[in-house]
Amino acid sequence: MQTLIDIRHLTKSFGNLQVLKDINLSIQENEVVSIIGASGSGKSTLLRCMNLLEEPDSGEIIFEGSDLCDLRTNVIQLRQDIGMVFQSFYLFANHNVIENCTIALRKVKNMPVDKANEIASYYLEKVGMKDFMYSDVRKLSGGQKQRVAIARALCMKPKVMLFDEPTSALDPEIVSEVLNVIRQVKEDGMTMVIVSHEMKFVQEVSTRVLFMDKGVILEQGTPDEIFVHPKEERTREFLRRYR
Repeated sequence: MQTLIDIRHLTKSFGNLQVLKDINLSIQENEVVSIIGASGSGKSTLLRCMNLLEEPDSGEIIFEGSDLCDLRTNVIQLRQDIGMVFQSFYLFANHNVIENCTIALRKVKNMPVDKANEIASYYLEKVGMKDFMYSDVRKLSGGQKQRVAIARALCMKPKVMLFDEPTSALDPEIVSEVLNVIRQVKEDGMTMVIVSHEMKFVQEVSTRVLFMDKGVILEQGTPDEIFVHPKEERTREFLRRYR
């Protein structure tokens, strides 16, 4: 399989707190890699470094042969191929649903409005939100907002999707509707990196699971290796909370 993201010796600190310590990680095409661990272990920081929403202190992030940390790299161009879904949606409140999905297509890719609307309509239908194309995003439920956010990211036809705690801001009864959409994205063959506390979902959907602790990848393996036969006591201790 082709390597899409290759992270080498990545470090990141906030003040005196070192959040990432010499991280080495490769993400292969069509993989679904989930990152688990306690709050403060560095999961979201690692994910946000993958598209330079957080700038590393040192190391390399190679995306399709280009180092995102190299000042000569056109990061804005490369980000078009790296979709991001946040826990807090980050929809534009002054735009309706379809406008949220077409802004980047029109402004970044200079796509005509009719073509952008066609693409947005397709992906809104994929996530079950086509009937809400012209709705005010402020009136949507949390689950609906997150499905729009996923559609918006998919509209750019990225090569990899990053999900940062996509259900943590949702009421428990609507978590499943967002997880079902992510399952569908996987079925469509998308490469994904997911930070999540939804352990059953992680176990079901992942091809590989990373357990992070205190800024390092302490253990990684298949879902069976991590959830059924973890090697590290710290991993076992963490997983006991979810049983």
